[in-house]
Amino acid sequence: MTATLILIRHGRSLWNEQNRFTGWVDVPLMERGWREAEAAGRLLADYRFDAAYTSHLQRAICTLQVVLRENRGGRSPIFIPVEGTVPREAYQPTGDEFPAFLHAVALAERHYGDLQGLNKDEVLAQYGQEQFTQWRRGYDTPPPNGESLKDTVARALPYFDAEIRPRLQRGETVLISAHGNSLRALTKELENISDADIVKLEIPTGVPIVYRLEDTGDTLRIIDKRVLEHPA
Repeated sequence: MTATLILIRHGRSLWNEQNRFTGWVDVPLMERGWREAEAAGRLLADYRFDAAYTSHLQRAICTLQVVLRENRGGRSPIFIPVEGTVPREAYQPTGDEFPAFLHAVALAERHYGDLQGLNKDEVLAQYGQEQFTQWRRGYDTPPPNGESLKDTVARALPYFDAEIRPRLQRGETVLISAHGNSLRALTKELENISDADIVKLEIPTGVPIVYRLEDTGDTLRIIDKRVLEHPA
């Protein structure tokens, strides 16, 4: 049985443009980010989704909503907050609907702690290349009062294993709209990437990454991976 998993990093945000550490600060998409989300939606328009997931941050939620607005797969999304966030109705999606789970904190961006809001070039000038690189690209070196990529992996993977992996094992098509570092965490698991190599992985904004997967019993084996580039 095969399944489809689609990962998309949110469209470009205002602080991406301003070269600032964003983390959990809830900044909006910029105009380019909205266009990226719309283009991604057109690329994914004919997929028939069984479930979708996103974090509690608006740049990922808005990207998901725009992508799903373009969808022609025959099902309507019903937006459902994950357990333990905000009150939710008992209604369950029917056969011509699918759940789009919002506010999954486990899928949020890496928390950059005291660096959040700071310009990256100014942090580099103040602390030097070595410290800057350890904070930004090191696997297990968190910034002050923040998370390392290792910490992000430690919260994202258990959620993936508990909530998303069972759907893929049933052959479903799942969309995740999330963030650069939380998607690195999932990619590390899917592609068995080493601690040293995962920090080199760049995930572009607004570009869908489509995996076709096979459940082998022990793992999800990648049959095919496609990066759906926007037309020029």
